Amino acid sequence: MGILRQHEIKHYGGKLSELPAKLPYGDTYLTSDTGQFFKYNQDNLPQEVTTGSVSELELEIKTNIQGYYGLLSGVYFGGTATSVDISVDDVNQWLDVQMDVDAQGLFDNRVKDMKDAQAVGHVGDGSAGSPLIFLLEGLTTQSTANVRVSMSFNPDEDGGRLDSRLLFERHSGTTPSEDFSIEASSVAMESGAEEDYANNPNIQFFIGDTIDTNAAGDAGRVCFQVKSDVAGTITMNEIALFIQL
Repeated sequence: MGILRQHEIKHYGGKLSELPAKLPYGDTYLTSDTGQFFKYNQDNLPQEVTTGSVSELELEIKTNIQGYYGLLSGVYFGGTATSVDISVDDVNQWLDVQMDVDAQGLFDNRVKDMKDAQAVGHVGDGSAGSPLIFLLEGLTTQSTANVRVSMSFNPDEDGGRLDSRLLFERHSGTTPSEDFSIEASSVAMESGAEEDYANNPNIQFFIGDTIDTNAAGDAGRVCFQVKSDVAGTITMNEIALFIQL
């Protein structure tokens, strides 16, 4: 007698014109242009979900299709943001940002697949030598995500430039195996020194087959880094991971 294996339900999204003709039973598809929600029936055909309340549909989307994981400093809770000096010795080097996450500042609204895979969505406490690293376990190659950061930089000299990037750690068994990065647009600090330059990079990426979920406890990870060509002070307000299955 064969063994009946339970299908791992997957959640997809895209335009209505891109709706797959067939998918395994139970899979879902949310259209980005029309807001329609489909579940695939026992014949593997898409069936629009029109029953149930709007709130039930919203809960389905929030639970299984999209979510976020936010880490906020104390500036939003009557405290202060985290400010760290970039010294002359640190100039032109990629640096892990430091940020003290407020006791009220962790917002775990990840999708169910990620919560089932990992109880928490990050490692590190944001101090020197312990960067905040988002865990991507629970995501598949059908998933996309983006990291958004709220910060500012106050340069000590005129004419500086601030770069930022996401640094990815691959899961085991990949070729190539080394870390890789995606850079955001640079910020030119053209108004002079001793000015606060707000910066809100928002870097999107897809979950490729070297950072998806390979096995339990074996998936990609991502952290945020900055590089300045002048000394100054960086202030971190928040950092958040947004997820779309």
